Amino acid sequence: MTVEIKKDGRTILKGQDYTDFRKDLYDSQQGQCIKCGKQTSLVVPLEWGNSFHAAHRGSRGMGSAIRDDVVGPKRGQVEGGKCGSCHRNEHNQEFSYERSTA
Repeated sequence: MTVEIKKDGRTILKGQDYTDFRKDLYDSQQGQCIKCGKQTSLVVPLEWGNSFHAAHRGSRGMGSAIRDDVVGPKRGQVEGGKCGSCHRNEHNQEFSYERSTA
């Protein structure tokens, strides 16, 4: 099973279902980062600054205990897609390769 509904109602997507969720999010935002507006890409390595990341509100918690793979306003839910640079900055992670082409 690649979609799991937890007892508390959270949705956890895995494998192709999570990939499809990211693609739908990317398409709905026309590939732009919700924070800085940079054009992103689904096909570059996640380490690159212009890679597309599904950004969950707050941290996803220890062992992803608050992760909820739906777009929404609650902690743990996805607020939208961000570029790798903005997403890492949000989590105080400095490592990234800045690339401008896909």
